[in-house]
Amino acid sequence: YVWARVPEGYTSADFATRLLDEAGVVVTPGTGYGACGEGYIRISLTTPDGRLQEGLARLEKWHNSSK
Repeated sequence: YVWARVPEGYTSADFATRLLDEAGVVVTPGTGYGACGEGYIRISLTTPDGRLQEGLARLEKWHNSSK
């Protein structure tokens, strides 16, 4: 798993929802693992390689379009 900090101004849940709505990528809000997880999302790497590559490509496309 990768724990990634969310951008300033977002809660973990808000950012996870934004990624789902805008990029079509599911991540887990850090708060799903306790209060100390606020400010982070968790990205699973335990998925088949092709699916992981597709998710990363979607994240990259979303990131580049939101600049």
